[in-house]
Amino acid sequence: MALLPDESIIIVQNLQRDILERLHAVTATEFAIQELFGEISEMLDYFEQLQNAKERLYTYYRRFYITLQQIYEAQPIASRDMLGLLDRYIDEGEATISGIGATVEEIRRDVNLP
Repeated sequence: MALLPDESIIIVQNLQRDILERLHAVTATEFAIQELFGEISEMLDYFEQLQNAKERLYTYYRRFYITLQQIYEAQPIASRDMLGLLDRYIDEGEATISGIGATVEEIRRDVNLP
């Protein structure tokens, strides 16, 4: 069975936690906009941006889950390609989480949410 160093597992688990926190921020923002403004045409672009952000977050959460599962099921060891894929997903996930955080903050500023 292929095993990863504890440091790699901690990095992925922290990223998954960050994804969930961003997901909460996205859905809280969607809810606040819906409550304050409803689905007026001026808000549709924001709803679309937030929906896109959720989909990107879901994608990376699933990628981490599936990739870790495949690495741990690999026998006798995980392929170099699989480990490289995990590294790439970590880098992309960090960038995605950061970008979505900035998007949510910008939307909240635009519509005067705290």
